[in-house]
Formats: sequence, structure tokens, C-alpha cells
Amino acid sequence: MTEVSLRQITPDDLPALFENQYDPASAAMAGVPSKEEADFYAHRERVQANPANELRAIIVDGEVAGDVVSWADEGGRHVGYRIAQRFWGRGIATAALQLLLKEITERPLNADLLQSNVGSRRVLEKNGFRLLGPDEQPAEAEPDCHYFRLD
Repeated sequence: MTEVSLRQITPDDLPALFENQYDPASAAMAGVPSKEEADFYAHRERVQANPANELRAIIVDGEVAGDVVSWADEGGRHVGYRIAQRFWGRGIATAALQLLLKEITERPLNADLLQSNVGSRRVLEKNGFRLLGPDEQPAEAEPDCHYFRLD
């Protein structure tokens, strides 16, 4: 199995993370439109300035493979991740989320994804997240999304 580790995101990681989110297949899978370079860097600066956010680079064989993050909003604490396409299907997202869950002990944790994103669904399920029923979903739930929680 490939060794996966996490570390704080550094400025040197941002070009790889920009490319990850700019990839059309990745953007389609995540259901999050790609940002142009200036918008990406401005967004990252705002996100990194918030001390409540937990942001980690995912490292595989010394290379930045993606990032795994956690943030809080009015709906609670959330997790998300994005892996470069060339690393898909190798268990890296599952391992990275597992590592982040050891650091973040606050529960519940929430995650949402497009219903078509079966790979991310498996990542969440392998890490103990459960699919929320219709009566448990947020009021602003999107019809094409699945909502998960780790209690």
C-alpha cells in the first residue's frame, strides 16, 4: 500500500492544489466549478486566514497528491478532500481522511457530495460516515447531493 501522510499546507503546495481543482474531471466529480488562478489564490488566502479551518496537504511518495480540509459554518463542522486524478482509485483519499479524523475529534462531522460521486461515497463510508435520511438533511439540501454525518 502507498504511504499517505498529512502536513500543513505551505505556499509551495498551492500550484499543485490549483492544478487539482482546475482539472475538468475533478471539478465535475466534486460538483465545484474550477477557479481561475487569481480567484483560487484569493480564496486560499481567505480560507487559510481563518484559524477554525483545518487544512492539510496529502503527501504520497513525497509529492502533493491533494488536500483534505475541515471547516465550520452554521451547519456544523464539515470535511472535504480533493485528490489529483492520477492518484484516484488507490485508497489515498480514504487514508487521508482517516488521518484527519484522528486530528479532529469534534463530532458530528458533515460531508456532502454529488450522488454520482460513488468513489467519495465509499471514502466516507469506509471512514464511518452514514448517509442521512431525508428528514435529517439540511433545509437547503440539493436534490442531486448525498449528505453524510459522522457522529
